[in-house]
Amino acid sequence: MNMLKKIACIGLLTIFGLFCIENIYAQEQEGDKPYKQLLVDVEGRLRTGDFVGAIEKLDDIIAKYPDAAEVYYAKALLYGQARNFDMAIPIVEKAWEIEPKNMLYANYLVELHKSKGDLAAAVPVVDRAIEALPDNESLYREKMLLLHASKKSEEALQVYDDAVAKFGDSDTLDVMKAEMLVDLDRKQEAEKILLVRMQDNSGLRQVYSTLGFIYMDKNATRQAIQILEKGLKNTNDPLLYLDLADAYTAGKRGKQALESLRKAFESMDVNYMDKHRVMFTLLRGKSGFTLEQIQGLANILVLKHPRIADSHVAKGDVLWRRGNLQEARSLFLTAVGINRAHVDAWRMLMNVEMALNEVDQAVDHGLEALDANPNNPMLLYFTGLAYMVKDDGENARKLMEAALDNSGEDNTYLQSLIYAGLGDLYHKLELADVSDVAYEEAIKLDSTNATAMNNYAYYLAERKEKLDLAEKLSRQSNELEPASATFQDTYAWVLFQQENYKEALKWIEKAVRGSSPSAVLYEHYGDILFKSGNSKDALKQWERALAVSDGSDIDVEKLKSKIATKSYVE
Repeated sequence: MNMLKKIACIGLLTIFGLFCIENIYAQEQEGDKPYKQLLVDVEGRLRTGDFVGAIEKLDDIIAKYPDAAEVYYAKALLYGQARNFDMAIPIVEKAWEIEPKNMLYANYLVELHKSKGDLAAAVPVVDRAIEALPDNESLYREKMLLLHASKKSEEALQVYDDAVAKFGDSDTLDVMKAEMLVDLDRKQEAEKILLVRMQDNSGLRQVYSTLGFIYMDKNATRQAIQILEKGLKNTNDPLLYLDLADAYTAGKRGKQALESLRKAFESMDVNYMDKHRVMFTLLRGKSGFTLEQIQGLANILVLKHPRIADSHVAKGDVLWRRGNLQEARSLFLTAVGINRAHVDAWRMLMNVEMALNEVDQAVDHGLEALDANPNNPMLLYFTGLAYMVKDDGENARKLMEAALDNSGEDNTYLQSLIYAGLGDLYHKLELADVSDVAYEEAIKLDSTNATAMNNYAYYLAERKEKLDLAEKLSRQSNELEPASATFQDTYAWVLFQQENYKEALKWIEKAVRGSSPSAVLYEHYGDILFKSGNSKDALKQWERALAVSDGSDIDVEKLKSKIATKSYVE
């Protein structure tokens, strides 16, 4: 009974349970089973979400009809959906024992072992299936894949030879062998096999995509393009447009690459996940395409896949980067409306609302996100961040510390992010010692956390403490992100506190040139100019700082004193 409760808690999809029953009905076309009405009752329980009751009813049917293989199968499907593989495997084994020539059961048993990560256990299942159905070629292909994935590639290649001897050669078998050879870095052998198939005008996409990869790997871009173009002509498979886009990009033919991606995105025959993978790569900035061009592809995603949250997230991300914050916010709202479990959509929604200075909205959405995704560390962190921006230190601390408690030991990137946020928060709460420890932990967990380095260095400089450490950290942050005016300003300020005014002046001028300066940056510029002996220009920068001081954190009275006395004030 405890196991049944566990399944109910995991939350099996009702539609999946109903599929089990419908599958059994499909098998009944040859004649009604005596337990047909009992299965109707199972279906009714699944429709109301009573999974525990449904499985109990299946047990009742099995007790009365112990040879009802399809009922065992239905029960195994439910446990498998719950990812309780140890329960599902022996149940489907029983179904297969009753009907040893039913490949539905054998296939599911293989999938369960694969889902469990036990590929070695799946191989004997395929061997038993081959013994029962020796003329089923697909079983040989499955065995090849399993052996190769289990690092038993030579055995897999022997199965290929066995399959060819038994069934004759085919482009499907040859592609499988070629892909294994590519993995084994035996590309010349793979190329020889596939060239024959291409010359025969094979209608199988993988012939051309694998061969195209081989030629790309040896920088023969022109030949790769020709192969892929021929593949499109022979197969009419739009998935090849993605391979062709890679080849055009390598050949520095950006216009053709973009057009190939557009054709792939517009095709409903290309799997959404393939499109999503491409969009993810584009958004990482590795493509050379402009944000406007990437938005064109994102527009197609939303048009063709309007019910998938990731489509709206991708377009929102592009719009956010282009500065269209309100439009981005609307798309993130659509995404969380489609899928309340989409953590990244909630995170981006809160981020853009904070950028719009709609902090109350960000807090409300953070709490809504946590209601849908309890104890999610990323959402706890961003909701805590929103509270911090709102100057609610108590709630900010509660949520950020909860984020740390729920972050898990393996996710060092997220832990570093949270520690850095706690460093900022503890500083704001005037807990300098605790703040320092949090920053140090953030940097220890992620040596590339430039923001943690920058903030820690700046606050040390403000306190005139550990200036050698502050200089080292600030220098490293600028090495990691050399285009950041904020980081350049911090480094200038650290050098200023070290009384290295000559170098400080170089860095503050670099920061001013690379940004729209803030009041803080102008004030720092003035301070450094004054200490460098240029009091006239220092006064100009302090006056500029005062002109843009509304809403900033600078000490306006101290700034006015500098202007009035035309002198630096500590």
